[in-house]
Amino acid sequence: MRRALVAMLIAPLIAACGDDDVGGGVDLSRPVHVVLDAPPPALLSAWNLFAWDPVTGGVTFNPTDDRVVPYELNTALFSDFAVKERAIYVPPGATATFDPEQAFDLPVGAVLVKNFAFPADLRTPTEDVTLVETRLLVRHADGWQPLPYVWNAAQTDAVFTPAGEVRAISFVDAMGAPRTSSYLVPQKNQCETCHARKLTADATATIVPIGVKARHLDRAHAYGASGTMNQLDRLATAGLLAGVPALGDIQPAYDFRTIEAGGVVAIPPADVDAAARSYLDINCAHCHAPDAVQGITSQLFLHHANTDLFRLGYCKRPGSAGTGTGGFEFDIVPGSPDTSILYFRVHTEQVGAMMPLLGRSLLHDRGAELLHAWIAAMTPIDCASM
Repeated sequence: MRRALVAMLIAPLIAACGDDDVGGGVDLSRPVHVVLDAPPPALLSAWNLFAWDPVTGGVTFNPTDDRVVPYELNTALFSDFAVKERAIYVPPGATATFDPEQAFDLPVGAVLVKNFAFPADLRTPTEDVTLVETRLLVRHADGWQPLPYVWNAAQTDAVFTPAGEVRAISFVDAMGAPRTSSYLVPQKNQCETCHARKLTADATATIVPIGVKARHLDRAHAYGASGTMNQLDRLATAGLLAGVPALGDIQPAYDFRTIEAGGVVAIPPADVDAAARSYLDINCAHCHAPDAVQGITSQLFLHHANTDLFRLGYCKRPGSAGTGTGGFEFDIVPGSPDTSILYFRVHTEQVGAMMPLLGRSLLHDRGAELLHAWIAAMTPIDCASM
């Protein structure tokens, strides 16, 4: 199913093969081509990350290079309902190193690939799909470099667009309602907003990946003819990831698919806390963690390992939120989501107040519903009396 979706998303590249007007498509005689010592290629096709498979007649990640491995996240970062396809590339002769908590240590030449696309109707997500952008995160000797590519109107290739853009995208959501996203393709420098980390308040920020962590990747994935297997096992057996422990030693993030399909009522009440913490971890903790820029200034820590309830927001007054408070006083008022700033900010579509700051212009109904249930289930506290 996932391979079929990749084929639907990247199928326009079939037309690009051999078409000089769009850069010649991909060259199946060579593997992925990573550019480290020159300016980024103007066209995405130059990287050779995607290819037409003459055997199956479909399009997939480059089939001549088995070091390109697709992956999914247990709970994914919400981006205005965009359908995403992800892959990791590890160069020959190199191996990523497992970390139980942080993003894996990927070698120089590694590339993280993420496609963003919109079906015309989310109820039929593999039909009438339009690719909007492909983001590459490329590991250089001096750190990670983000590279945004925007797909052309003909859907034949994507063009390096460091200035980004904002595009109105209309579609029908999973409930059959019309929606229009003010979709942001971030500027190259805006990528630091989510990917920057600072070990101390006066340290220089460095860019790091977000999703390639053990808890997010610990799940099964269908690899076409290779069958279905755990994603961490797949990377380990392919020699792309070293140091993977027994899978039972890893605590995976919550699988959000059940909630996305059926709402919070589709999961046991006992799972709401784990689900909400996983949602905050992937959607908010890239900014709100002890080593993240916004976390350092706000002292609001939403990463999954935080056990300090005050730093999680319980009865905590925000340092500086301006209109983002919604007129409320505390980040979380246990038992009262409708007076909690955290819920207000993930629920509102008010520019300047909504969270996250980038990548969202629409309400994520299921995510807001989950956080409302999470706060409502907390033992009530009179924050004003504390």
